[in-house]
Amino acid sequence: MKIEVEVISQETIKPSTPTPHHLRHHQLSFLDQLAPHAYVPFLYFYSLPDTHNNHTQISTHLKKSLSKILTQYYPIAGRVKFNLFVDCNDHGIPFYEARVKSHSLSDVITNPSLPELNKLLPFELDVVTDIALGVQLNLFPCGGIAIGLCASHRIADALSFFTFVKNWASTSCGNECVNPDFSAASIFPPKNMDGYDGVPLPKRKDIVTKRFVFDGSKIEALRATYAESIRLKTKKRPSRVEALSAFSWNRFMAEVAKEEESSSRRLYTVVYIMDLRSRFDSPLPQNSFGNYYRAATATPTLVDGEERGGLVRQVIEEIEKIDSKYMRKFQDGYKEHLDFMRRRMERAAKGELVTVTFSSLCRFPLYEADFGWGKPAWVSMASMRINNQIVFMDTKLGDGIESYFSFKEEDMAKFELDSEFLGLISPIGNVKKNPFARL
Repeated sequence: MKIEVEVISQETIKPSTPTPHHLRHHQLSFLDQLAPHAYVPFLYFYSLPDTHNNHTQISTHLKKSLSKILTQYYPIAGRVKFNLFVDCNDHGIPFYEARVKSHSLSDVITNPSLPELNKLLPFELDVVTDIALGVQLNLFPCGGIAIGLCASHRIADALSFFTFVKNWASTSCGNECVNPDFSAASIFPPKNMDGYDGVPLPKRKDIVTKRFVFDGSKIEALRATYAESIRLKTKKRPSRVEALSAFSWNRFMAEVAKEEESSSRRLYTVVYIMDLRSRFDSPLPQNSFGNYYRAATATPTLVDGEERGGLVRQVIEEIEKIDSKYMRKFQDGYKEHLDFMRRRMERAAKGELVTVTFSSLCRFPLYEADFGWGKPAWVSMASMRINNQIVFMDTKLGDGIESYFSFKEEDMAKFELDSEFLGLISPIGNVKKNPFARL
């Protein structure tokens, strides 16, 4: 499905109140310095009631409330400098207004094409600049809208931006919101990176991103299966995301095993991205702004023939190691961590290391962004084309999990032809007659 989009206006939205001089230097934290140089794309789709279908009023409403919320989130209106700080001189963020010519909102939601959804975003994802956020308001002929966002990972993680959008929506309704906490640099002080300028995430043309929706009841059955088959020091039951991660890894490695001769010199590892806010002795609030995530890394091996549960057991044990004691050690031992990352990047560049990265946005406030015309009909990602990446999100009703798989075309085809994988896919939310939501 081809989407035809025409940009009809562009504006720079600045904070409604100038940022005080003493706040104009926002120091990046050590975790910000380590963050990938990439834009994370999100799309909020709204099917508007008849009382809120005036596009001119909607545009004005969004711009005014965005200007107001930027006074609280002033680093978003700044510019990143030298991988060290954000210059908060109220440069503003670009706000595009675009007209969707070819399809209605329902067409896009019921039969989405992820590469085509990229046209609803303000930036090309292959190009990363010092701008922290871009917004594009897409106007559909049926009266519906889609708000496309490109959020810079260099200054904050996904939860920070989802919370920002939730507060932007709250502000647009005239409600007060909790001020963001910008203390990340005091918790993880910035370091001399010795020429390290962050992790680039090259977008490759041979990488495709596709969406799969996993059925909630089948996920619960999978959790029960893993809970019986793994041996843990604690009696913790695998989460939905842990179970799906293990399952997806097992299906990926099942195909790798068929090519064992060609892959015998490679090391296959899992990276599980996790939120750190809850890992402190005193958990940090949701409004903590910045990059508060770390990777639990595992090199899965089969233990006592636990082919199905081996990964979930090892990942859970690695996650449990990331406690308050680990946090203190991580804060002090940054050089060791930096050397570890450099070694991994070097091995990956040589083709010696293959990593599958799992990231969960589940339980994030995706569907709480009500600008006055109801909650989103759908919140989605777009086509990021980052190799071997899987992102999980809650479905709107919470009855399943949406996932975004980015792999080489030949690896993606293996998932689509795998009967065990297809057995977990929900017929609800996967469009038309396609059993695996090839979007």
